[in-house]
Parts: sequence; C-alpha cells; structure tokens
Amino acid sequence: MKEEVSYIAKRYRKGKFSVDKGWKRLNIKPAFKWSGLKIAAAIASVVVLSATAAVIYHQYDLNTSPDNQDKEVVKSVEPLKVVKVIDFENTPLPTVISKIKEVYGVEVVNVPDNASDYNLSLHYEGNAIDLVATINDILETQMTVK
Repeated sequence: MKEEVSYIAKRYRKGKFSVDKGWKRLNIKPAFKWSGLKIAAAIASVVVLSATAAVIYHQYDLNTSPDNQDKEVVKSVEPLKVVKVIDFENTPLPTVISKIKEVYGVEVVNVPDNASDYNLSLHYEGNAIDLVATINDILETQMTVK
C-alpha cells in the first residue's frame, strides 16, 4: 500500500482529472459558451420580440373594433332562387303551372300538349327551378323555367 501511495504522490498534478482540461487535451471545445455579452443579447432580443408582438396585437385589436368594421351588404336573392311553399291536391297540370307563375313570378315553358291529362298532389318548399325539375321527374316531361 505504501508503494501505491508513493507512486500516486510522485505523479499527481493539480487538475489532472479535470473535465475541462481533459476536453482541451483532446482539442474538443464546448459547442456554445455563454458569455455575459451573449446573455445580454439574448435578453434584448426577447424584449424586442415581445414588444413587437404587443404592438401588432394592439394594432390588430384597434382595427377590429366595431366602429371600424365594414358594413355588410345584403345581396338580393334572384327571383328564381327564392324559396317558397306551394301545395297541390289532385290538381290538373295547367292549374299547377298558373299557380307556379302566381307564387314564384316565373313562366314555365315546354308544357306538354296533353297537360290537362296530368294531375298532381304535392307539398313543395323550394325554388321554382327545383319545383319544375321535380315535376319533370314525376311526370317525365321536359318543362323549363323562363
């Protein structure tokens, strides 16, 4: 044991087992060393980014206040797209067509010659174009809205 202690005492150097000196001996430097200047620059950049975000948020909040909003324009609906309710109970096709003209204010063309032979019973809620298309499907006709 005395030999071991004397061996260590002869070869011991201060800092021999230091991690930093070991990396220096291997020529490996720390990837990023924080100095006071770098820390101050990081803090300054965080402050600048926060202030910029606050200014942008404040401007956005001012722009969306109710006084600055544009008034919404209400568009008028085309007469062909107006949704209305219409009812028929065992009604001849010419009467149905005149009722469509009365309710929707449109003209139905390509009415079959034997229109009085057709009778309809229907409750419909929709626009004139879809109503005539439904009647065409039911009666297998080719009427259109003008």
